[in-house]
Amino acid sequence: MKKVLIFALLVGASLPFLVLHSYGQNTTGSTFHKDVDSSPIEAVILINEDQNNTAFFEPNSITIRAGGEILIANNSTSDHSVTSGSGPDDAMSGKFFNTDTIKPRGFVEYAAENLVPGNYSFYSATDPKIKGQLQVIP
Repeated sequence: MKKVLIFALLVGASLPFLVLHSYGQNTTGSTFHKDVDSSPIEAVILINEDQNNTAFFEPNSITIRAGGEILIANNSTSDHSVTSGSGPDDAMSGKFFNTDTIKPRGFVEYAAENLVPGNYSFYSATDPKIKGQLQVIP
């Protein structure tokens, strides 16, 4: 209940309904939740659009503790993902985390249980121009 309230406050009226994604382990060993749980969310990444319908991550740089949880909400009109790496040609693309497709008005929670302290680039696999940076601290 606490996460839903925080989520509603952060995204406000621009998110009239929620589409939840499936829970499970993807090929990177990352955990994505479909149900709200009691773990505290350390950061929120919004996928927004500007007046020209150009999507972007907001913020595009975040810091969490190792094992921390991130809420990722897609407020744009297109499908997007949050995929580790600097782009599809990066040999490490998707090796650390990949949310798979997040539909418009959908969200996922990412538990960074598999990440050690360090810096991780990420991008949207559906629009590789959209990039961000995740810093994991101890």
